[in-house]
Amino acid sequence: MDKKQLEADFHHAMLEIYDLAKKLPTPYRATRFKQMVDELGGKAAADKLLASPDISQGLGELYLAGQEKGLKISMEYLILQERWSPLFTEEQKSIARKKLKQCGLDV
Repeated sequence: MDKKQLEADFHHAMLEIYDLAKKLPTPYRATRFKQMVDELGGKAAADKLLASPDISQGLGELYLAGQEKGLKISMEYLILQERWSPLFTEEQKSIARKKLKQCGLDV
């Protein structure tokens, strides 16, 4: 699969996070996240979120809405999946792991 197709597929996976978050035990409407993905595209939105060392409000909300289940639908968890590995640097993956670990999920 070429990188352009992989990025398009990743964009759709990022949008799916919004839909999945609404189905958590405590539904979470990640409207700012969805707006960012719509405006920047999934890859650029992930790059922007990973550029900050701090836990985003959205990741915190996902945790509060569904604990481990919420964290497992997060952008941070998504980028650590083997399928998306070619899109992200080792540093970005390390940042994602660190943020998830800070929320109590060891990946």
